[in-house]
Amino acid sequence: MDKKILSKTPQELLRLINNIPFFGSFNVSERQEFASLSNQVIEYSEKVAIVEEGQKDMAVFVVLKGEAIVTRNDLPKVTINNLTPGALFGEVSFLMQTPRTTNIVTRTPVKVLKLDPKMFGKLKPETREKLKDKFINVLVSRINEMNTALVRLKVEMEAISQAAMDYQTEFDKILKSGKTMKDVFEGINETIDGLIR
Repeated sequence: MDKKILSKTPQELLRLINNIPFFGSFNVSERQEFASLSNQVIEYSEKVAIVEEGQKDMAVFVVLKGEAIVTRNDLPKVTINNLTPGALFGEVSFLMQTPRTTNIVTRTPVKVLKLDPKMFGKLKPETREKLKDKFINVLVSRINEMNTALVRLKVEMEAISQAAMDYQTEFDKILKSGKTMKDVFEGINETIDGLIR
């Protein structure tokens, strides 16, 4: 079994939803609306792609149970993000009507609530607007996190650059002496071995 649609009762789905932080800002009536979409709960086995890069499916997913990872085809061994219960994914494709830009692959068995345009249309207009606002908040948070990460990366790169400049004179002396990097590292290892004894 790679994937199966679960026949959850609205009460069972409501219990799951009530424990998910993503739904915390929705009132009881709005949560019951989501619970009425119980035929949209899908369970995926471990190590299965829920979403594939380039796919044109426009659904949004909320992780109800389990863990998944985000990857890209050009960096298949790099985990971009971990998704745990309450995580939202697919909102960019949904809002922009564009193909998927990442892969979402299950790390453990995962249950998700799938909101495709048809299901989205079944929600009351107020609930839809609140959900879109929630999507926007998630996107803004991600942009803030990326900005913070870029600033940290810039600071680290500047520190590395400064260290390289500080040691440039030493490296120039080594190169002028005719020593190879192998010679230098052997010398360092001999010094370390001498200190250890």
